[in-house]
Amino acid sequence: MAVPVTGPAVRTGGFMTAMVVDALGSGVWITFSLLYFTYGQGMALTTAGAALSAGSLAALAVGGLAVGVLTDRMGPFPAATLSCAIRTAAFPCYLAADGPVAVAVIAFAVSFGDRLYWAAHGGLVDSVTSADRERRGLFALLNSLRNVGLGVGALAVALGASLEEHGGGPLWNSIPLANAASFAVAGVLFRYAGRGVPAVRRGTGPPASYRRVLADHRFLAFTGATLAITLSSVAFDSILPVYLRSLDMPLWMPPVAYVLSCVAIPAFQPLALRLGRERPAMRLMALAAVLIAAALAGLVVVGRLSAAGATAAVAVLVLLFSLGEAVFGAVAMTIVLSFATAEDSGRYSAFYQLAWGLSGALGPGLHTLLFSVSGGTPWLVMACALLAAAAVYTALARAPHTEKAPGVRGRTPVGRKGRR
Repeated sequence: MAVPVTGPAVRTGGFMTAMVVDALGSGVWITFSLLYFTYGQGMALTTAGAALSAGSLAALAVGGLAVGVLTDRMGPFPAATLSCAIRTAAFPCYLAADGPVAVAVIAFAVSFGDRLYWAAHGGLVDSVTSADRERRGLFALLNSLRNVGLGVGALAVALGASLEEHGGGPLWNSIPLANAASFAVAGVLFRYAGRGVPAVRRGTGPPASYRRVLADHRFLAFTGATLAITLSSVAFDSILPVYLRSLDMPLWMPPVAYVLSCVAIPAFQPLALRLGRERPAMRLMALAAVLIAAALAGLVVVGRLSAAGATAAVAVLVLLFSLGEAVFGAVAMTIVLSFATAEDSGRYSAFYQLAWGLSGALGPGLHTLLFSVSGGTPWLVMACALLAAAAVYTALARAPHTEKAPGVRGRTPVGRKGRR
């Protein structure tokens, strides 16, 4: 689906290429990183996992909010360029990592670069689009590309494992090198594309700060509700394979379910955009939460079905989950931008991304704790949390309020947030 963006054709092409490279590269590495150190570097699984988690958590603690300040001061394009430069330098170092400390340090650099990119992500899209429909289309496209990257990473893991005894080492090592090269290209393209974007002019009001973000109670409510969706995404990635195995389902079921979702989310993108043409963004968030809640709640009854029925049910539920994810991916960042101005969009984006960071850090432990109670407990708890989130989104959509338009340097009310 073509997504129109503004600006000279050559600059726009470079921008889109850079965004595609970043989405695919990040997606590949998420699914590939842990097994790279296990199979490619011969490190114990628990050691590699602990090192990667330590580096990522340190980046979240040190840079979770700092990247927002950095982005607002630099501008989205310079921040994106710097994020690519950091990852370009960090990825080749993995080949020389000989212990958990080295892995943690390099993982910190990669995670910090990734967080810096996501703080700039909203401002990048906002700078090359002129209408809410264009923004939704571009955010949906980039969300789809990221899921394609996740699917490619899963396939790379399977291929690398299958070739391990037949010269698979070079394949494992080629992934971080290819990622480094791709991020170098993306960095150059972001720098080139940013030349045509005017620098942010500071308004006459108080300087941008996180005090404003924390005083925006509606934004805090939105971000808190979104934590239910991000935790559900982590549950799908981490606990679903364990749950399906506990039901004695075939070994091929978990990877097939995962790849099906990675394919279905891009496939549902046109439908997600069609649903959003005449609906407020907050109501679409409520719809996404309800769809995901229904999918997770449905997993509870899978174990009571026959083998064939359970397989069909998992496929249907994965598709339902993917539709919810597609709707969520198309509108979430447009809402974040609707709360922000050009002066503080980096701070708003960075604070919103904490939902993902906290979910990634705390989700596996929370979900395994719930799973120890019973196999269905994580899905029931998350379904209830999602329904509560849907109620919050609905309340935010109903209540009268004002909106700060993306790209406006001041804070003049221009309408209803979530409505264009």
